[in-house]
Amino acid sequence: MSGQHHENVVPNLQPGVRFYFSNVTTNGYVPFHWHSSLEIITVVKGHLRFTLNGQVYHVRDNQFIIIPSGVVHDVTNDPNQAYVLQIPIQFIAPYYAHPENVAFTNHHQASPAYQQVVTQIYELGRLIQHPDATTPFDFGITLLTILKLLFQEFRTEQPLPIVVSNIRNIIIYINEHHRQRLTVQGLATRFNYNSNYLSWLFKQQVGLSLIEYIYDDLLHSDERIADLMAQNGLTNRRTSREIFKRMYGKLPKDVRTRPTKPL
Repeated sequence: MSGQHHENVVPNLQPGVRFYFSNVTTNGYVPFHWHSSLEIITVVKGHLRFTLNGQVYHVRDNQFIIIPSGVVHDVTNDPNQAYVLQIPIQFIAPYYAHPENVAFTNHHQASPAYQQVVTQIYELGRLIQHPDATTPFDFGITLLTILKLLFQEFRTEQPLPIVVSNIRNIIIYINEHHRQRLTVQGLATRFNYNSNYLSWLFKQQVGLSLIEYIYDDLLHSDERIADLMAQNGLTNRRTSREIFKRMYGKLPKDVRTRPTKPL
C-alpha cells in the first residue's frame, strides 16, 4: 500500500489545473485516498477499477470517471494509458457556486454528452502535445467546455457523503501500518470507538466494511496469504477463505495482483 492519502493538486498548466498523460506498464493499486480537486480520468487503453462511494466502477478504452473533491476512493489498474485532469475547486468556484458539494453520475456512457467529454479530453491531449502561441486560449476554451458538460449533463441532486475526519485518520493509519496485525477491535480501541459502531460507520462512510478493507492486503501484496491473514487477525483460515470468496467470488490466490507503481 502507498502512504499517499490526500493529494493537493500542483498545477502544471497556465489555467491553474493539472493535466497529464499517464502510461503505466504494470499492474498496480492505490489504497483509499482523496483529492482537493475535481478529477476526471479518461482511459485511452487498458482498464482501471475504482471503488467510489461503495460502488465499483470499471473504466476501459474511451471511458472516463468523475471523482468529486474530497471523496474517498481507491483504484486498481491493469497496464493502461490514460489522461488525468485535476481541477482545483477554487478554479471552478467563479463559474459554479459551491462546486465542492456537487455529486456526479458515472453511468451515462451511451449519451452524446459522454462522447463529447471524451472528445474534448483528447483535444486537451492534442493541444499539450502540439502547442503554439495560441494554445493557452484553446486549452482554456476546451477546459471550460468540459466543465460545462460535466455540470450540465452529469451533475446529480444526490448530496456528497460527508466523511467524518476520524474515518480519514483511520484510513491513514491502516495505509501506514498495513504490515502490522490489524483488527477491528484494535482499531476501535485506538480511535475510541465501540467496535460494532466503528464497523457500521466505516461501511457507511467508505462503502466497504473494515474487514473488507483489511482484506485488500490479500489482493495487493506479495506476502504469503496465510501470513497476511494472521497479521490481520484472521486466524480461522477456513472461515476467512469463505468470507473472501463470498466477497470477491474467488479465493485470494485466484484474484490477487502484485503491488507496483500506481496510476
